[in-house]
Amino acid sequence: MAKNCLKGILLFCLTILVFCEDPYEANPFYVDPTTVKKENAKWTMKLKNHHDVSQNKANPEILSAAVTFECLDERVMRFKMIDATTDRWEVKLANPNPGKGYIPAPIAEMGLKYSDDPFGFEIIDPTSQELVVSTLKPTNSSLKFYDKYLEFGEWFSSQKMYGLGERVTKEFQLCAGRDWCVYTTFNKDEVSPVDDGSPPGGKQDYGHQPFYMIQLQSKKFIGVLFLNSNDQDTVLVKNAITKGLNVYHKPIGGIFDVYYFYPGTAEVVMQKYHSLIGRPYVAPFWSLGFHQCRYGWENLKVVQNVVANFEQADIPLEVVWADIDYMKEYADFTIDPIRYGGLGDFVKELHKKTMRWVPIIDAGLKYDKDDPYYQKGEKNGAFIKSAWTRQTLIGKVWPGLAVFPDWMTPYATTLWQEGLDDLHTQAEFDGIWIDMNEVSNFCDGECRNITRFDEDHHLRKSSTRMLEVGEFGSDPHDPHEFDNLPYYPGGKDPSHKTLSMTGYHRATNDYEDKFYKEYNLHSIWPLEEAKATHNYFVEKVKERPFLLTRASFPGSGLYTSKWLGDNFATWEFLRYSIVGLYSFQMYGIPLVGADICGFIFDTTEELCARWMQVGSFYPFSRNHNDIHSKPQEPYIWEKVATASRNAIRQKYSILRYYYTKLFEVSLYGGSLVRPMFFEFPKDEKVYEKTEFTFMIGPALLVAPVLHQGLLYAYPYCPNENWYDAYSGAILYEYDPEAREGRQLTLSAGFDYVNVLLRGGNIIPFQDALGAKVRRTELLKFIPMEIIVALDHNGNAKGSLIVDEGDSVDPIGKKEYRHITLAYTGASKLLNVELLNDYPKTYNFEKFTKLSFWGADGLAAVSKACICTRTGEKIALKGMYSRTKKILTFQQTTNTIWSQIAKIEIDKECQFHTICHDFYLCLLYTSDAADERSSVDLGGRRIIKKK
Repeated sequence: MAKNCLKGILLFCLTILVFCEDPYEANPFYVDPTTVKKENAKWTMKLKNHHDVSQNKANPEILSAAVTFECLDERVMRFKMIDATTDRWEVKLANPNPGKGYIPAPIAEMGLKYSDDPFGFEIIDPTSQELVVSTLKPTNSSLKFYDKYLEFGEWFSSQKMYGLGERVTKEFQLCAGRDWCVYTTFNKDEVSPVDDGSPPGGKQDYGHQPFYMIQLQSKKFIGVLFLNSNDQDTVLVKNAITKGLNVYHKPIGGIFDVYYFYPGTAEVVMQKYHSLIGRPYVAPFWSLGFHQCRYGWENLKVVQNVVANFEQADIPLEVVWADIDYMKEYADFTIDPIRYGGLGDFVKELHKKTMRWVPIIDAGLKYDKDDPYYQKGEKNGAFIKSAWTRQTLIGKVWPGLAVFPDWMTPYATTLWQEGLDDLHTQAEFDGIWIDMNEVSNFCDGECRNITRFDEDHHLRKSSTRMLEVGEFGSDPHDPHEFDNLPYYPGGKDPSHKTLSMTGYHRATNDYEDKFYKEYNLHSIWPLEEAKATHNYFVEKVKERPFLLTRASFPGSGLYTSKWLGDNFATWEFLRYSIVGLYSFQMYGIPLVGADICGFIFDTTEELCARWMQVGSFYPFSRNHNDIHSKPQEPYIWEKVATASRNAIRQKYSILRYYYTKLFEVSLYGGSLVRPMFFEFPKDEKVYEKTEFTFMIGPALLVAPVLHQGLLYAYPYCPNENWYDAYSGAILYEYDPEAREGRQLTLSAGFDYVNVLLRGGNIIPFQDALGAKVRRTELLKFIPMEIIVALDHNGNAKGSLIVDEGDSVDPIGKKEYRHITLAYTGASKLLNVELLNDYPKTYNFEKFTKLSFWGADGLAAVSKACICTRTGEKIALKGMYSRTKKILTFQQTTNTIWSQIAKIEIDKECQFHTICHDFYLCLLYTSDAADERSSVDLGGRRIIKKK
């Protein structure tokens, strides 16, 4: 501890020294005016260095740099700075169409200005005149470019910063309550340390997500992507005088590649970012159901009993998972024939019950001469190599000694997919859980003094001699290259608990044959693994992929979902989980959740009951714990069983809304889960304790109990109408005299989760509680109600997406139905717009029930008229409840919602027809209704001539 504190003090002193150094030391670069070229959407220039000669041979300084400013879109600016003389590692975006939908804009109109000496720049939003970023401030003129140390300083006008993952934090806002902070970003298998930003950093965990948003004084947000995959620190220093924030990026490799997203709402900024890195894939509908797992189900009989106990307890269960217990000696793509014999038949039985099975696959393949995947991979150069031995790098994970796929070579993907195919033949999995993919390694760097196999697979002892510098001559694979780095992010060796940074990859494809260092590629490994696994489902199985990853990188959401990793069975980690949900919405991975009830330590009945209530409303809901902890399946305690049974069905009742919003994130980008201040940025009250409630889309507010012993929830409601999402009861009514909303006190037992519906929204609803639904498949047969929750102006809007739920690439193939609904109180008109359609329909889509909540202005209404897109009309009869203030139209029809063009409230249908047959009529509007008479057959008006 004392050592870490000393490092922190030294780091702080170094940061302060930046402000006091000679300007050439802090930023030696200046613009060569003869190289400046200004095109419409792109400006380029060369920078020279006041230091003519690099004084550091071990870490040479870059003496000539090339800069590009590019206006990718009227709301997105890119700054890129590279070595002008030598190629360096730089990240290529995973998105095959980065910035799809972007429209390049003239830089001259985008508020960019730069200084010549020292070089720096500033961006001001031309529409609002708000500062986006400045590197011109005297206290922040920091630009250093060495081979193994880069530094880039930015100044922002606000100190409210969010993102920069992955890490566990108590609060969503970074560096809250501190004057300065250090955050390390680099994929690492750390067991969820709580990162408060204290120096020297190093408390990150699984993912590498260098994106953050800053909320300006205007309450708008800007976004920043510092696209660099190397190990790095980000130092935040708050300025007490200006109330601004100095941000120093300190990677130990790569280049400067920074994207700035201009001011807008949080949702708009995220949508722009996700368009750049790739919008999330569409997850299967069933993945929103409830999942159960445990590390410690020692044999198949235990798993069968778990499933039976769920059924007996009447607790919904959608997906059964398999941790490493099912494997033979923990080797990938294998099934233990003794402990898990008959697994394939068990999975078939699950499928008959419309349930799913998802197994784990670890990153490291077993190092064993008899292992077929090791044999084929070794023969075809599919594994990462060691600079020490010039052979396959050997680490250690669950199967013991292990080797790791080199995704730069195509055969690694071939080998991986062959293994998945072999496993799928044995047991037809429905998804894959990719774990330990930071990459995690039980040896720091690589395992030495081990027994190796020679080319004929004979055992031999590996050399224990350390190779000397220069021993490879001009060979680029120097095992000592990273022995003495000029800077250690987080105060730790980058090889700690992972692969050696001197390990190397070899890209062999149609356009290159080149070596790449683990030093640069480390954090990209999980992205490439996810891509290979995702494509297996699309290309081989022909099913919509479902993947769950632990590690991630920008663009991972294109291929996979995410869980928050190993957590602890404590009330604190229950609360921290909500912050984790928020963060991964920003990073473009919306289907996310934590291990419900906690992974490490024994949970308690109360904690597990409350966590089941919260976790059932996570986008990804899975109970999972460790072999060293007591079992915690929800049927074990009656209180937990009750909480689970009801909470899961509460979620299932609004699962169409969840799926619609998740699908729309895949269409447009943005978030499924969000803090309330994303929706109400100007209400100061919503910034307090943002981890105590969370919103699902713009419409729903989940208000759980997050503290031990409480029997009430205390959500804050901004000044708008708020309803109980299941009964329609008005919990808070808009007050035109109020400047802010009000905190409510709601009873919160173990049989019900308080979910509030915000006025102004329209949502689909299916009564899964009343129907006692156990599987999401049954929701295809449950009638759907459309709820119109009116705001204080009497208006509301919403949307609905319906598709197969598991078809491959529904967006690319346009195999989905998408409607928007908008109700205007002044005209009493509900408009239905069809954005996309496809032929297949489902019974639940039929109009059966339409409810208006907060409808005191519609108390006298008893009729309405459906107008279809073909001109048909259907008369509706309404019923108003004065106690609930709910107007309901309930009537069974054969008309699905996408066939409806509008519904006119408080209006009789007026009919006109051209009839060739009494039963086959074309109905359309007319003022000549007096010339017709009609009969009502089951709600459908049929017209006869007089």
